[in-house]
Amino acid sequence: MKTKLNIFCICIIATLLLSASGIVSLFIQLVVGGFKAGWEAGMRGENIELPNYQMIYTFPNDNILEKTGSVINAKDGSELAIKPIMSLVDVPAVAEEGGFSIIIGLVELAMIIGLVYTLAQFFKLIRNINRGIIFDWQNVKRLRKLGFALLVTFGCYFFSIAGTNYMLSEVVMLKGCESSILFIFADPTLILAFVSLLVAEIFAIGLKMQEEQELTI
Repeated sequence: MKTKLNIFCICIIATLLLSASGIVSLFIQLVVGGFKAGWEAGMRGENIELPNYQMIYTFPNDNILEKTGSVINAKDGSELAIKPIMSLVDVPAVAEEGGFSIIIGLVELAMIIGLVYTLAQFFKLIRNINRGIIFDWQNVKRLRKLGFALLVTFGCYFFSIAGTNYMLSEVVMLKGCESSILFIFADPTLILAFVSLLVAEIFAIGLKMQEEQELTI
């Protein structure tokens, strides 16, 4: 029975890590690519201005024939039209004037901390279960902490994307699409948060019924 439980736990951890792997990999790639470009330019004695890529979500407008963007087909050199949903946009410097961009940076840092805290609570929960501590108030507290940590993580992610979309909309008018936050809700973090809180309440109800039964006896 514990073997099945551990397998399911591994699947949940893998799902959490995979849901964050795209953004983390993208962040690492941008940092490494920027450092490499800056280093090579410094070796040549050149000054370069690195693009300020920010992630945004967009939704195509109702004119399907209006061209939003394009990519080059490397096989024949032809140009192919695209309707981007999630994109990296080189945000103009004027969009990041003021403290709003700093707030977004702090929110993104809080999102990473929230994810680490979530994994820590999950590992502690699994440790208790493997020790035979299952229906216990300690696990109820851990499940609630896990659920609220996931809610905070999703909230930070939502604010980060929505804030970037807002900054860009102040200085740029998109053609063929408009900024949107609908696709943010495709992230599994939110549903996992409510599932954790639901399981916590089920455990709490079961423990209260058990305590009432013991008092009755």
